[in-house]
Amino acid sequence: MATNWLGSAHEQVTTAYAQAPSFQKMATQMGIIDFHQWASAKAIDLHSRAGQQVVELVKTKVKAEFGSEVFGMLDALSECMEKISKELKLKEAKFGLTMALPLVGMQHNTLKPPATEGPMTDAALLDEAVYWVDFAQGAYGKDDIKGYDKASVNVAIGEKPGVEVKAANLQTTGVQLPGHFVAVDRTMKAVVLGIRGTTTLSDALTDAVGEATEVEKCPGLLAHKAMLASAKAVIENTRSALEQALKETGFPLLITGHSLGAGTAILCTVLLSVVSPLSGRPRMRCFAFAPPPVVGPLTHNALRGLTIHSFINRADVVPRASLANVFHLGLECMAVDRLDLYHHRFNLMRRDAAPENEEETKAKQLILDAVQECQDERAKKHHESFPPLFVAGQVYWIEWQGQVGSVEDVKTDSSERKPRVHMAKAEAFQALLLRGGTNALKDHMCGGYKEGLEGYKAHLQAFGGCHCVIN
Repeated sequence: MATNWLGSAHEQVTTAYAQAPSFQKMATQMGIIDFHQWASAKAIDLHSRAGQQVVELVKTKVKAEFGSEVFGMLDALSECMEKISKELKLKEAKFGLTMALPLVGMQHNTLKPPATEGPMTDAALLDEAVYWVDFAQGAYGKDDIKGYDKASVNVAIGEKPGVEVKAANLQTTGVQLPGHFVAVDRTMKAVVLGIRGTTTLSDALTDAVGEATEVEKCPGLLAHKAMLASAKAVIENTRSALEQALKETGFPLLITGHSLGAGTAILCTVLLSVVSPLSGRPRMRCFAFAPPPVVGPLTHNALRGLTIHSFINRADVVPRASLANVFHLGLECMAVDRLDLYHHRFNLMRRDAAPENEEETKAKQLILDAVQECQDERAKKHHESFPPLFVAGQVYWIEWQGQVGSVEDVKTDSSERKPRVHMAKAEAFQALLLRGGTNALKDHMCGGYKEGLEGYKAHLQAFGGCHCVIN
């Protein structure tokens, strides 16, 4: 039997209510027959003092069991939803979004992994992805090298032969102007523009959820407003260095980044292709690792002909984070918030949320049905105020076989963790899923992308380049 700590937390406050003479008198005057049930209802009223005590008790217990990372994500999501509180009618919430999110996540864990279109079969492209992910990581620099940005980038990349960092600015922070560098790689024959992501996941998640705006000179093409401004600022800061390096070498341009840096890299690719091209219009390619949704619709002419490779690791939450997706997640939360679950709401927030009795089984099914109904409604139409944005280009999903649902961590030997890279469509990631627990956060780290790509490369090499073998 799972420890019923959440029920106990609620019971503590309920008992305090039940034993208070003033509340007993109030109940008698109101003609309350089942006093304990009434006290229980009062104890979970978010707007009561007792309700606030219950919420704090639950947060403490959940944080202790799931880890502080999960609450960082839940708090960030709640902050994102505050941006659209009017549309979500958050003032009508009885318990608050942070209390609903773990229960919505319970339904998300029952869903299938994203649909894919077969294994990645281009060994040369995989080699490049393994190579360029170091440059995406390099944009963060090395923490122990301060004030020498070019050296910091060079060390962070891994001091690759033939690479010269021409310009670097790691002092800038935030979504409006992320850190960035320009380098020449004579081994790979490329001029590289690397763009840094946000240093904390909660910031990345919050900044990824922003409103859309139309791209100038591209009627009908929408882009993430803040990251579009960021891309313009990066281009303005690096245009001179890029022009000079391209002219001197004659190499093509490679743009890369991780997280918000990846989203900015995608938009830099768009801008330098159709809005403000570089001299000579050099050939460009983009390798984006963990990019948030930044453009739409995908059928727009401005996106055709662009060479963009976007990689998504397992349950990474950021490539699924957009204002439209947060809105629909908020609807799911509000649907769960309205359910009449009493203390079952708290009992089912355990990590091992298997129902302990028939009543909990019924409560869990109510949650699953309510969230599924919201998902069915979304499939019919989008909210007109929140047009969908997408991850651009050819999308690759890194799966980890040997784990529950290829998402949740299990206690197993590391050799059983088998990374596989599949081709997919951006539409398969048009839902902000809370599956995988802390993996939604852990899978966002750039190191996880490197590990997955290198692992899949080793797998292909072990089978002599037979790309059809994926098991």
